[in-house]
Amino acid sequence: MNKLHHKDFSIAFKTGTDANKSKFKKEAVQGEMYFATDSKQLYVAETTAGTIDATLAQFNLGIFDSSLAFPTIQVFDTESEFITQTDAPNYTIVHAKDTDRLYVWDGTDKWYYYNND
Repeated sequence: MNKLHHKDFSIAFKTGTDANKSKFKKEAVQGEMYFATDSKQLYVAETTAGTIDATLAQFNLGIFDSSLAFPTIQVFDTESEFITQTDAPNYTIVHAKDTDRLYVWDGTDKWYYYNND
């Protein structure tokens, strides 16, 4: 697990098919996410499963482009290791240890940073 300032940071979700969604409903914990890879639908458990199945909220992602990737996070020792990159890096969020900033790639040619305040 990746850590930033001794805190876990990860977005975890289960994947499967719409047919397996019923199994997820039997085991889900409130707030847990499930992505159906066949229908490209995202579900979030509204309740925790117990004597009855969890209820799920379905998010309409609109037209899903299968070539899109979820954001990735990379940690670098120094800002200079990545800041000059302008050719669509394979990560979209960066933490630089020397500046203690989070940087977000704008998808075209710039990094925007956020101070740790």
